Amino acid sequence: MKTEDKNNVAKVRLAVIGKSHVGKSALTVRYLTRRYIGEYRSNTDLLYRQTLNVNNNPLEVEVVDVCSCELSLFPEEAIYWADACVVVYDVTCKESLTHAAELLERVIQLRSQLPIVLLGNKSDLEHLRQVEEVEGRTLAIQNNCQFHEVSVAENSKAIYTSIDSILNECRSVQGTQKTRKFSVSKMIGTLIGSTNGKVAPNTNQGGTVVVCHKADLYRSRILRRRQNFTATASL
Repeated sequence: MKTEDKNNVAKVRLAVIGKSHVGKSALTVRYLTRRYIGEYRSNTDLLYRQTLNVNNNPLEVEVVDVCSCELSLFPEEAIYWADACVVVYDVTCKESLTHAAELLERVIQLRSQLPIVLLGNKSDLEHLRQVEEVEGRTLAIQNNCQFHEVSVAENSKAIYTSIDSILNECRSVQGTQKTRKFSVSKMIGTLIGSTNGKVAPNTNQGGTVVVCHKADLYRSRILRRRQNFTATASL
């Protein structure tokens, strides 16, 4: 985890993964902007950067939204890059839970100590439910990770409590936090669009979104390893 940058703000990196159409992008945008995009399609990974106020301290958050998590294209670079992982499934799609279980297994094989939260999205579509809450909770217990059912469409409080919790878990291993003032930049909604063409920002948040290339994550991971090695060697 990158403890601080040139502006002395702590940074946490999240990887959001799951089967296509489970609502990964809508979840990410909802958390960052408090706004909802009903339909979103992307054939490329996106990297969101935003400074949040968590527990009255600024925290720079980077979220990679992996467009495809087919096991044949498992996003290994994103998992090595991340400080924590959000695995999403759709409660109206049994297959998405099976896929989430396979993703959890792969993530834990790569990084057994990585903080993970399992989220069952679309809980508002009760009439279409194929996955009972106990099934998701059982899977989370089996993999020693947090679990919540949420509705991105209805703006469930659990969206924020679950992700805030995992951010705090990551930040808890950092030392004393340093704060700085931050400016609100152009909001990601002007870049990614929404059902009405724009996503308005939360008044306390600003950020950017860029296309995320695997090579960028790889270089970031290598640089971070070198920094960690240098810090360890200097002790």
